[in-house]
This record gives sequence, C-alpha cells and structure tokens, in this order.
Amino acid sequence: MFIRKKRGLMLFMLLLMVVILLGACRGDGEESEANSSEQEDTANIVVKGDTINSHNVEDAVCIVNSRFEQGWRMLFRASVIDENTGELIEDADVKAVLETGEEFEMELGPHGPEETLLYTVPWEIPEDFNTGTLNYEIIATVNGEEYTYEPFDVEPSKMTIIESGEGQDSDE
Repeated sequence: MFIRKKRGLMLFMLLLMVVILLGACRGDGEESEANSSEQEDTANIVVKGDTINSHNVEDAVCIVNSRFEQGWRMLFRASVIDENTGELIEDADVKAVLETGEEFEMELGPHGPEETLLYTVPWEIPEDFNTGTLNYEIIATVNGEEYTYEPFDVEPSKMTIIESGEGQDSDE
C-alpha cells in the first residue's frame, strides 16, 4: 500500500511539472508571436554597393574596381533591399559620400544587358585629386531612416586614387 501511495504521489508530481512547463511554454509562445509580428513591422533594409571603372567608354562593360587614376570617370553603384520581402526599394534617397565631404545624389535606372535596376552616380576624378585611399559610404534614406554601406576595411576593398598613367603597363 505504501508503494501505491508513493507511486501516486510521484505521478501527481510529474503531472504537476508537466502542467507548469506547458503553462510556461504557452506564455513564451505568445511573446514570440508578438516579437515576430513586431519584427515584420520593422524594416530590415540592406544597402549593397560597389565601384566600377567607366573611364574608357560611356557604355562600357561594368568592371568592378577599387583603383582609379586621376582624371578617370568611375561609377558608384548601389541597391537598397528590403530583406523581409527580398524586393528592391525603388523610392529610397541614395547618395555616395566621400570622406572629403562631397556628396553625389544617386539615381535609379536599368544597367547592363539584364537591365538590373541600380542606384548609380558617375564621378569624374579631378586630375589634381590627392592620391591614396579615399574612404566613402553610400547612404540610403528609407522612410526617414538612414542605412549605410561601407566597403570592407581592407586595402583591396578600399577605393584608391593613383597618379594618372600609374595603372598602365610599362610596355605602353
């Protein structure tokens, strides 16, 4: 008889623990649903960008580059994506900002054979522009909030201005 009471007490305790755990899990689930709904309402904007060489021909094939000679024409490119939907945001205000303080408003338009929609702005590097690394960022404003792209902080990713003729082969 003692064993039955002990087994009954253990069964009762086990059921009580299960009820407590289920109650606790149910409360967390409601919070998770509220947080999930909040996250869906919050924008998850990503700005991607690069720089390309466009000094030879106006409609040249886009070649991603980070080294540009003084006097060259280059292009800043960007896309602004809503990561919640995977869609391009077509009404963002986007600009390229140089560490010198210069700002260039970017415009959305089709590019390349696939006519990919990108924000772009050309920049003619002045012949007398200082050589060396030139930091820049691309800033997109969406619904009053700013989102920023910056290249990796490693030399090959940083935009570098070189002297005119420095990038050519010595045989030429």
